Amino acid sequence: MSDTPPEKRARTEATVDDAKPVHFNRGFLDEQFISKFRTAFTDAELAQHTNVESNGCQAEIMAQPFHTGRLHSVFSAEFLRALRRELAGLTWHERANDLYAFHQTDDLALNTNTHIRALRTYLAGDEFVAFMEQITGVQLTRGHLDLAAQRYKPTNHLLCHDDDVQRGKLTRKIAYIIYLTEDWAPGDGGALGLFAQDNCGNPTEVVARLVPEFNSLGFFLTGHSSYHTVEEVTSDDRERWSVTGWFYGPAETDDMPSSDLPKSVMVEPVPLLEHTCDPARWINAAYLKPQTQAQIQDSFVEQSSTELRDFLRADVFATVQTEVATLWASATEQGPAHVCKYLKAHATHEAAPVTHELLQFLQSAQFACVLSSVTSLDLVRVSQQVRRFDRGHYTLVHDQALDPAGLDVVLSLSPAEWIDTWGGSTHYVADADELLSVSPQANSLSIVMRDDGTLRFVKYVNHTAQESRQEISMLFIEDCEE
Repeated sequence: MSDTPPEKRARTEATVDDAKPVHFNRGFLDEQFISKFRTAFTDAELAQHTNVESNGCQAEIMAQPFHTGRLHSVFSAEFLRALRRELAGLTWHERANDLYAFHQTDDLALNTNTHIRALRTYLAGDEFVAFMEQITGVQLTRGHLDLAAQRYKPTNHLLCHDDDVQRGKLTRKIAYIIYLTEDWAPGDGGALGLFAQDNCGNPTEVVARLVPEFNSLGFFLTGHSSYHTVEEVTSDDRERWSVTGWFYGPAETDDMPSSDLPKSVMVEPVPLLEHTCDPARWINAAYLKPQTQAQIQDSFVEQSSTELRDFLRADVFATVQTEVATLWASATEQGPAHVCKYLKAHATHEAAPVTHELLQFLQSAQFACVLSSVTSLDLVRVSQQVRRFDRGHYTLVHDQALDPAGLDVVLSLSPAEWIDTWGGSTHYVADADELLSVSPQANSLSIVMRDDGTLRFVKYVNHTAQESRQEISMLFIEDCEE
């Protein structure tokens, strides 16, 4: 290994038009390094983490769960610090939906700032594109490069996805990231997490991580095997800065996804139970009065949603909370990770007798009549889950796992005070518009009518949450023959 500090080694000094030099480490362009790296990166049998060193340049390849490369000390530190100063002066947009929460610049393709322009022009230029082709063995298309900068603030994240996106006859081929934050520690969060897959090709859990390292370039081949995440930033006072994007190449038939979701993802509604029980045994007497039900119905017809506080009798709610707390030890984690992550419990009569009876009542024709009294809907089928969302749990909108239109009915078993900044709220969206958000409140029954054009998700529960979101979640389906 050379004793010369990496940032003092020879780098490209070629000026891009009238912009600043990019100062790319020319050692990476050496034929010996390219040959060694490509041989390892393209080896389908590579099973171990591999370090590649040549001509004073250092790189690594994470073999599992899919090949991911990282080049160390790629540019000069001075260039990247100047780049970050320029980025800091741009307009940043907060991006937040079911999949992510972070801050991002506009596409940097036409940005005229000196160092931003220099980086964009060099990365899209023939020398660097050819270099990426050589070390990965992938054919790329010149003139097609996405480039933007991201800032992940505390609790920001990007959940499980695969970057498999086509643009006409082109598709994303290589995802890349240039890290701009110095002295980042694993405890700060924000690592690039790589998911293993099950036999059906669905992501299971993070089995390898790339911790942000200043002046390193990470990259991997995109596709339906490249499931990854940017884990939540858990630092209280630091931000994770990076420049990221994709190189494009010709789309191929095997670029299309082939995995099938497990049947357990969808909970099929079943006919209502013929369960005989006095609703007054379970429900707060105030909600059984015809005058109260008429008032709720008027509001629901206008708003398509309502929330009924203190819905269960206080003694019933206390008992159910106590019983449900004993169920989580045997609960199962739901997935796959690109669709959802939460715990599902099963309440037996032996383990939780009161909860078991309540669950039967909530699936019954009798309870559907109560709902009809406050919604005017004729309900005939129902699905039901007992769920818990801990830190790191969520649901995502997924094309293959969309709930049928119907009446969402959720009885919250969460603690009395839920803080919105913890995440964990249910969001209803149509196109790009958010229609409604519902936060968990103890012993509250939320009722929302969701049509075919409306989607819902439970927002990621972040590391600041002091409690778990616990609930009985139900979906009622109307009689289609009306």
